[in-house]
Amino acid sequence: MRNENEEEILKFRENVCQQALDYKDNFALYNILKTLKITFYLNKDHEDLLEELFEQCEIKLDLPLFFKKLDQILEKLGNNSKQQILKKSPQQLQQAPLTWLYYAIYFSLKLENKTEKDFINNPNVQTILLLVIKYHLSYVIYKKDERASKSPAVYKDSTQTVVRVTEYLLAFAQENNEKLNNIYFDTKQVLDQNFFNLLEDQNSTEKNCFFIRRDKKIGNFLVYQNNVLGIHIQIESSRMVRKGESRNDWYNTNIVHYILDSKQYYMQILQLIFPTSDGNRNGGNGRSAGQIQFTEEEQFLQYVTKQQLQIPEDFSHEDTIDALNRAKLKKRAFPTNGEQQNTPNLYKQHQRNKAFSANITKRALILAVDYDIPPLLILKDFIHFLTQKPFESPLIVEDVYKTIFMTDTLLGLGYIKILDLFLQNQKIIKLENNYLKIDLDNNLFSKRANSYLQTTTRKIIYRIPYSLSLLINRVQHYFHDFTDMQKKELYKEDKANEYFKFIKEQIKSYPKHISFNPKHMWKILDSYRKTYLYEDMSTLFCIGRYQQNDTPKLAYASTNQRAQGHSNLVELLYEKLDMHTCSANLLEIEVSVFKKSIEFNTTSQYVGSGQVVLPQKSSMFFQSLKKLMIHEANEEKYFNFYALYARYAMSLLLGTRGYYDSSNLNRISFKFHTFIISEKSHTNLSGIRVIPMCNEIENILRRYQVLAQRLGIPTDNIYLINNNKYEIYKTKNILNILENYNAKQNLIDFVRLVPLNTGRHAITKLAMETNFNLFYLESFMGHYIAGAEQMGIYSTLNMPDYISKVRDLTSNIAKIYGV
Repeated sequence: MRNENEEEILKFRENVCQQALDYKDNFALYNILKTLKITFYLNKDHEDLLEELFEQCEIKLDLPLFFKKLDQILEKLGNNSKQQILKKSPQQLQQAPLTWLYYAIYFSLKLENKTEKDFINNPNVQTILLLVIKYHLSYVIYKKDERASKSPAVYKDSTQTVVRVTEYLLAFAQENNEKLNNIYFDTKQVLDQNFFNLLEDQNSTEKNCFFIRRDKKIGNFLVYQNNVLGIHIQIESSRMVRKGESRNDWYNTNIVHYILDSKQYYMQILQLIFPTSDGNRNGGNGRSAGQIQFTEEEQFLQYVTKQQLQIPEDFSHEDTIDALNRAKLKKRAFPTNGEQQNTPNLYKQHQRNKAFSANITKRALILAVDYDIPPLLILKDFIHFLTQKPFESPLIVEDVYKTIFMTDTLLGLGYIKILDLFLQNQKIIKLENNYLKIDLDNNLFSKRANSYLQTTTRKIIYRIPYSLSLLINRVQHYFHDFTDMQKKELYKEDKANEYFKFIKEQIKSYPKHISFNPKHMWKILDSYRKTYLYEDMSTLFCIGRYQQNDTPKLAYASTNQRAQGHSNLVELLYEKLDMHTCSANLLEIEVSVFKKSIEFNTTSQYVGSGQVVLPQKSSMFFQSLKKLMIHEANEEKYFNFYALYARYAMSLLLGTRGYYDSSNLNRISFKFHTFIISEKSHTNLSGIRVIPMCNEIENILRRYQVLAQRLGIPTDNIYLINNNKYEIYKTKNILNILENYNAKQNLIDFVRLVPLNTGRHAITKLAMETNFNLFYLESFMGHYIAGAEQMGIYSTLNMPDYISKVRDLTSNIAKIYGV
């Protein structure tokens, strides 16, 4: 019998292999599991990434226990497996693309008699294996998503690309050639993107160095031959290479294309870009480009496509979410079966541009003027129309549909989560004494947690009206006797479509005109939130769905677990929609029964982001640095301590991120109290942040620039002095400096455990607690959607008021966190 921990390892194995391999005697499996261990061990410092991978693969073991049990299984497999000659493309792995990667690593590193310790001193190998882990994680997440491509070729071709890139890079890393290292490893770009760029660059000599050769004994193999550098490397691939030897230069281009052919699939999986149907891309009307007549009015959104950003390695979890959700609008496409017609004049073009801008802004902001957001009075009348007939006894399916609609209108949970509620799926959503408890989306938040950061939970609790809870209880009783098979059937797409069809039929039967999509009731709720609550953001935690561009700001947000603001909104809408009367009619009960007051208990427990530094820990950190500087006579040490102080002060008072562009001081104005940076893009207006500076951070940055000038150090960034050289501030560098200074452990631990973007979390938390203007907060954080950027001819931001209000907010932050 296998024990529970061993089952966890085998479960992971099946997530890698996609199908169960023979556990008793499988040499290929032994090689893969051994490679897994080395890959994970060399990247054990990337705990967040490995934890997320384990979570996606439903593994409940901690990393040390995982290694221990994996060693036991490897020992058992090693005793039961006969040593074999490594085969290319083992047959049992053909339908399991992820295994190709780990098998390729085994092949490339020749791991028969090696362990993880043999590669500890080769950082390039470690970085390559980190790419493999990231791809593995994206692969699992992508394939589990219902929007993912169903074509096996996408997964096979994508992984084939990773295999080839990995094999070449591992060969270069083991060669340890300084010239190769400068080309492929000494770069600010991510390794794989740098590799692709070199092959795609028409001016690069590297694209002419990749060949396929043939040997009668070993068959086809890969070659890197750089005559300029005098480097020749032969690589025996773990997978069959289809082409034979050729001495012509054109054949080299063939192998380059061979590597790049499936790059689009690789990027699609790595960046989680899901395909959309050609007939309905991004809100189009279902017609193909070839069917469009030039004379008809274009639908702007029909041809808008998203361009996803390449994610640098130094991006935090929150910034990765942000980058993946920032879409750029590409040039609109035109039919290929005719000539493009120009607009008659500049005025007509201007009018059309304004119409496009209004269209996309209105939909992105979910404004009440959107035609799919019905006025409250019309929706109220429709609900009365829907509920004019009381429940049958026993209930019929139409009664359930009415309850789903009322629940969705008020709570915005969506069909699936409402089913979880009705079927009493305790793991996800639970109704208890008129309080609704809902699990938040774990993918929004960083997994990092330690004694320096606030304690949070992932479950939010809010009050719902008494009469609504009676309706839900009635339907829960209806489903009580359903079998597991019957309950499972309810989640199928055809059952959901039956519900949506019922609501659409009711819309047609309704004597007045009303327009809304029953699949997107959360949008209606969010629009009402903006109308009646203005800046409250905690509602986005409470409803079942939200816009994709809401995810970056939610990743930074934390709020009180008992969402009082949202409870008040639900009560308000329930009254305005007169759902008390509707519920009474359905249940055939007097309305007066529902007038029941519910006491709401507050709590100090927070839900959401767990990256806010604790105020007492922050105050101790800044006080410790002040004491060190007071007694420090060495100018170099004093400067480094002050640079550390300034960098964390910028985090807390300017909301900067963790990479070096965040501390760029080139555009700073003490006269106008503004700090301007472009952290992620130097070409797009939406990448520029105009950040108000409070007096506290102005004094700190003035003092820093004076110190830098005195030591002959540039004042355009936050620098450190290391070995008599200055370098831009980086966390790993300041940690080395502090250790060399024999600094106290609590100082080192603070820098190691508190992320440099903690200020963004702290500022968002305080803003939510004080009902701060949400539009000002989003401008400050650099989260934009169409029409809401700080700069530009259509910007509506009141800049003087924005600067004044944010300065007050961050000045308060300075006092709370002891800056």
